[in-house]
Amino acid sequence: MNLYILLWLLIWGGMYSGLYNVTSAMFSSPLALFQGVRAFFPLLSLYLSVLWFIFRRERLPSFSSPLGLFLAYGLTGVLTSLISPNKAISLYWGGMYLAPVFALALVLNQDEALSILKKMIWINYVVAIGLTVMFFPEMWRIGFMGQMRQMFYSLPFGLGVVRANGVGRLALITLTVASVRFFYNKGAKRYFWFGLIIPGLYLLAQSQSRTALLGLAVSSLLFVLMWQLRWQFLFMGPVVAYLLYVVGYKWRAQERLAMLFTLTGREFTWKQALEYIKQSPLLGWGFHTDRLLLNSRHIHNSYIHAMLHGGVVATLFFVAAVVKTWVIIFQENLMRRLNEFSLKDQPYLIEAICLLGFLTSRSLFESTAAFYGVDLLFFLPAAVFVGLIVRQGESDSRG
Repeated sequence: MNLYILLWLLIWGGMYSGLYNVTSAMFSSPLALFQGVRAFFPLLSLYLSVLWFIFRRERLPSFSSPLGLFLAYGLTGVLTSLISPNKAISLYWGGMYLAPVFALALVLNQDEALSILKKMIWINYVVAIGLTVMFFPEMWRIGFMGQMRQMFYSLPFGLGVVRANGVGRLALITLTVASVRFFYNKGAKRYFWFGLIIPGLYLLAQSQSRTALLGLAVSSLLFVLMWQLRWQFLFMGPVVAYLLYVVGYKWRAQERLAMLFTLTGREFTWKQALEYIKQSPLLGWGFHTDRLLLNSRHIHNSYIHAMLHGGVVATLFFVAAVVKTWVIIFQENLMRRLNEFSLKDQPYLIEAICLLGFLTSRSLFESTAAFYGVDLLFFLPAAVFVGLIVRQGESDSRG
């Protein structure tokens, strides 16, 4: 089991780093050297995973499963990277994308797959909560000490910066996990989770991220549908509605409804990306070519991003992976069958579906799961968990 945890830690180890840190300047200080070296941690994870597959003759995931379809998307993008304007950069990011896919594929082949996956999910939670807590001092300075709100929040120890939109995402993930665990835990543990809910809400509000606010609405609705009507919702509903009104309408939109629906320049990037897609519609241009072709601009749409990376072929795999995830949820009626699962599995299932709802809605305005990033590392384990919990239920019923 320790191998799988190591693989996942290596994959997280490359976050907020990249080839841009691999320069002669990386030898100027221990921190700069660490930043440059950790850019290759996910590739090390991929290398170890591939070796494990070869020597143990492990099975790859079925291409009819969400993870198998994400694998097909990644492999198509890697193949297309051979015609990229910069093959080395595209292949690097293609390998980064495949690292979590192969690590999770290894887990699926194990008898204790669900137990291992839960530990990997907890690594995700610890990272999200840890980063959220790290932003609390800056949140305090902006909220109570007069510092102006900025588009970037700084990570400690010089590890990089995160856009306000990314901070809102992390705050919502923390808020989702803390809320679910608060309702499921008893005794003193509940107050630890409650202690994360209030600052998490405030940080989410401070970020003014529209995708995080949309995710809050979507995940809250899914939470209600799964947990059904309970007295706690008498308090939760008004709080969520008030937050959406104040932060979304009064602060972000400045009380102008049309401001909520502006694309803040995304449409111009989309238009430029579509011009390149027309030049190579079948296979696209390879990983990371949004930055290579669009003057380092980010596309902010998963499906246009997938088209630019791998053309029609890769996009079909990508869309099928997302759709298949939700097909499993609805076909198996998971949102209505919560009480059929054990108490220890129920919070994981709620969190997985809420996070999938948030990230799927976010994919319309961000490139969720279309490239190596935080969204991918949360989407993939949640999708795999949904499939595993169904598989375990079928095994239990046969047994």
